[in-house]
Amino acid sequence: MRIDTVIKSKDPLDLSKIRALVAPYLDRKDLVICMRVSRDWFNDFVGPVWHTIDMAKDKKFVRIGPQVLNKYGRCIRQVFNILTWEHIHTLRHPKVDSVVSTSIFNHINPGHRLLEFDFVRRCKATLTELDLSTPPTISSKHVYERDENYFDMGVLSTCLTSPTGPFTVGTRLTSLSLTGIWFSHEGFTNLLRSSPSLRKLALSKVAVIYYMEEFDVFRDSSVTSLRASLAEICMTDPGPGWAPSLLHQFSLLEEWHLPAVDRPKNWDSDADFRRQLQECCPRLKTLRFDQVDNTEKLSDLLLDSFIGPESCTFSAKNLSNSMVLTLISHLNTLTTIIITDKCTDAETMRWLYLIPKSCSRLRVLSMRDLVLNIATVKQHAWSCKELTQLHVRFEGLEDVQLINRCIKYMCDRRQGHCRVNAENSIQSQVSNHLLGFQMLTMVSLGTNTYSIPRP
Repeated sequence: MRIDTVIKSKDPLDLSKIRALVAPYLDRKDLVICMRVSRDWFNDFVGPVWHTIDMAKDKKFVRIGPQVLNKYGRCIRQVFNILTWEHIHTLRHPKVDSVVSTSIFNHINPGHRLLEFDFVRRCKATLTELDLSTPPTISSKHVYERDENYFDMGVLSTCLTSPTGPFTVGTRLTSLSLTGIWFSHEGFTNLLRSSPSLRKLALSKVAVIYYMEEFDVFRDSSVTSLRASLAEICMTDPGPGWAPSLLHQFSLLEEWHLPAVDRPKNWDSDADFRRQLQECCPRLKTLRFDQVDNTEKLSDLLLDSFIGPESCTFSAKNLSNSMVLTLISHLNTLTTIIITDKCTDAETMRWLYLIPKSCSRLRVLSMRDLVLNIATVKQHAWSCKELTQLHVRFEGLEDVQLINRCIKYMCDRRQGHCRVNAENSIQSQVSNHLLGFQMLTMVSLGTNTYSIPRP
């Protein structure tokens, strides 16, 4: 055989699969350098170069000619911060039609929304995440008289409909965030009806207006995760045209993130809301609250309005005796408690120790920024013996080496490699305490999260 006919084997690292794994970790400058290595490298790295366009950062994008977009427009998968007329004008190119995720902030002219919708409609075969914001400058006069300067965003469902059939962009849409937008009740219903894959919905400064001729009630929304304030969902404000509660739209709701808990005007009662919530959203078990100004409002709402929550997340800034007692009132159902932020008030921290002492069904307890005293912990024996995940800090156990020793000792004890440590060091006290929870497999003591082997 002639030497020049022998096929040389490729370098095992020079494989398309390897390059695909490396590409997400490179910045754009390095990706461009990689594109210049060879034709094969060009084909593997050109997609990541064009994958994500951030209009706020990639300011040169608006100067890209149509010839370039004609070649690479279909490589664009994410477009963020569409803010100006120049941005949306550049994206009018027909080859930009494969975007998966985008955020549009209309601060220019309501008339430009049709161009924005044209861009969204063009990507209907791929779009799964949409974030749409407009200036919240709505007045009741504009709403009730349907002022032509204010655009009913209900056309989001109708103008995105395929002319050849019922297929809409909503068919693939799984996450939708809307800010500063108003709908007619019919428009909001049509939007949910035309989005059968929608799982996550976020509403901020959104108004849904009810007109007397509208009687359609849609109860088959696919939304399982909702982010919206209490007032936006329970619109019981007096006045012609204001919509009734939207709870009936979310029969499959499992998780509700409430950034605000202020009751709307003309609120009937917490008991009525509780009955309505039980009837309309029977699957709702996960609650998340942002930090609010009035802790009493939050604790009252959690106590009087929600039945059998299994997971609750809230800020340590809203820790109080009433909040802790409210959590304990749900001890028969709560399996997950997540407390965010820090708390330095000693009196409030005293109440915190009652949570793991009283809530025996807890599986996950996360309070990453809170510091417990191991002596006080021993005084309030934890009843949550089936705890599987714990994220917390302990006084005196701040050093990384001490934490690592504590975790190593727990692992060795679980595997039977060492005996009980009788010393009184902080790492020994913490590890001996945590070893009392046989189901515990994930632990964070202020640094990394460690996986602990089962005994």
